[in-house]
Amino acid sequence: MAEAVGILTGVLSGFLEPTVSIDNWGFRFFYSYTTALLVTFSAATAARQFFGNPIECDAGSARGAVDQGALESYCWMYSTWDIPREYKGACSGGDLGQGRGRIVYNSYYQWVPLYLLVLSVLFYLPRLFWLLMEGGLMRFFGRGTASRLVEDEHDKRERLVRYYARNIHNKFNIYFFAFIFCEGLNLAMVILQFGMTNQFLSKHFLTYGFQVWRYYLLPDEEQQMSFKKNPMCETFPRIVSCNYWKWGGAGVQENVSAICILGLNIVNDKVFLVLWWWFVLLILIAVVRLLYRVIQCRSSRLRYHLIKMRLHYNSKKSAKIEVIEAFVKKAELGDWYVPQKFISLHV
Repeated sequence: MAEAVGILTGVLSGFLEPTVSIDNWGFRFFYSYTTALLVTFSAATAARQFFGNPIECDAGSARGAVDQGALESYCWMYSTWDIPREYKGACSGGDLGQGRGRIVYNSYYQWVPLYLLVLSVLFYLPRLFWLLMEGGLMRFFGRGTASRLVEDEHDKRERLVRYYARNIHNKFNIYFFAFIFCEGLNLAMVILQFGMTNQFLSKHFLTYGFQVWRYYLLPDEEQQMSFKKNPMCETFPRIVSCNYWKWGGAGVQENVSAICILGLNIVNDKVFLVLWWWFVLLILIAVVRLLYRVIQCRSSRLRYHLIKMRLHYNSKKSAKIEVIEAFVKKAELGDWYVPQKFISLHV
């Protein structure tokens, strides 16, 4: 057994990369790329230079009788899209047939930047769990290999062989299955956040991306038909109504009806459209990776060919490739995963 391990570590002692990786490209899609994407979107939805003021209101004939700043601040918190059907403005409650006596509040728009930051933190949680469970094992194997020139190569190899021989025989199964658990946690996290976002957007997110794609496949003349609803406007209307109450000169309350333009939603609708397709991509990646793990666990031949690919041309030069093959096919899953992870420094 120790002989086989010695062959594996000796063959690739000169191929160690400077940076030790403890995960794979699929895992990085969740904690690295997705987190960066969400933080970028959060900054975009909070930066006024991209879309101007988040809300601008027109009080009509009452414009001179109200403070514009107070009106817009109030309507930002309490605007609705219960606009009458006869209103001709595009991308409004009337345009979407929403004027049915029910009041739909738009307060979730002001929470979008913070909500995206919360999502970014949640996506990073599986990475944190894996860091805790991994315990620095790969860093230990890569210690002293900060460059391609390894000092005391033979001494380093012997120490690795002795360490691995002492810790072999099922002791790395926990390491392997902990990583699979974290990959499954990535899938659970994206499904959870898909559902959370659907609730956050008043249950308009579940089929949002598919509906938008189908809508924009229609010819222009069909898109303009009154019975065709733009899903982006239905979820993120640009025009809303606001009933603002103020004290009049006679000491009684007066109602001011205003029409408000939500400039923020020209960014929000595209942000969540990208997120919808990104979540779908993440689900596909997670499912494929988990199926791949199942096949790995079932097929010793596949595991041998995977580690053989990591060896590159050195496996052809080795006179003891049969010993390596026998070791890989008989080893436990964890005892196979750790050396092939150490060899390649990425799965």
